[in-house]
Amino acid sequence: RYTLEKVSNIYWKNNMTFNEYLNLEIEDSHQIFEYYLKYLEDFSSKNFPFDEQLKLKGAGGKFINSIDRTTYISQERQSEYSKLIDELQLDIRKYRRRNSISIISKLILLPRNKTLLFVIQDSFQKLYSMTLELINESKNKSNFYDNLKINDFYKPDNSNKKKIKDLVNEAIALIRNDDTITTKTKNSIIDYLEISLRELDRERVNWTRFLGRIKETIIVLGALGSLAGGASFLFDAQGKLEQTTTIIQKTSVNINFNILHETFNVQFIQDSSSINRLLELPAEISSDKQDLDTTETDKE
Repeated sequence: RYTLEKVSNIYWKNNMTFNEYLNLEIEDSHQIFEYYLKYLEDFSSKNFPFDEQLKLKGAGGKFINSIDRTTYISQERQSEYSKLIDELQLDIRKYRRRNSISIISKLILLPRNKTLLFVIQDSFQKLYSMTLELINESKNKSNFYDNLKINDFYKPDNSNKKKIKDLVNEAIALIRNDDTITTKTKNSIIDYLEISLRELDRERVNWTRFLGRIKETIIVLGALGSLAGGASFLFDAQGKLEQTTTIIQKTSVNINFNILHETFNVQFIQDSSSINRLLELPAEISSDKQDLDTTETDKE
């Protein structure tokens, strides 16, 4: 879980600009969360500078949109979060206006200014606390990693990620070297595939999202290649991506006796030897296992 201590120790790897943050894919919650938390920390530690205050509304909007994409958040809570941002900005503007007056006036209003500083810190802590709360809720929601589940029969995490990444990178190289499409078109496809590569680097990969991007790119490359003709590398790139889905298909099936019997109505499978071949067990061993299970059931 995210805590104040953990957040303060996050190693900021990307050093991305604010515009790059705004242009992140809304599903790329990991980077959005890290950037936004780092932004809030810097905003507070630098005493809420004006140029950073101008970014607050946009930064917070990007964050709340990403939260809304990764997990359900009610309109009431979205409104509550936006209200906290507005209150913080209002308190900072009041404080800044008071500090723009003459020195004599500042001395007269000093007690009020000190009070207003406490108000600003309180508003910031409310915003920061709700930010952490929303992130923790998002992290605990399983639907963000909502891959297809069939009695543990399908386990894409068993797939060879390194080989898949190599194939995606080979596809990117082919697209980059293709002369039949414009640089703008190349960059759009390559950027899309690079988002898929970042997905593979996550501790928990959303395979549904990864496969969706790969399948979509395969369709686009096929259409572009058909129009471009035989001189295009696009069909070769398409083939590389199709190999990634083949690897996942061949390596993501988790096979053992219990899972197969939870998944199939074995009595309706015409050639039961196919099940035995999957199990890599002789037919008589499988039969003995079935007899043993039946005996144990009869004893009960």
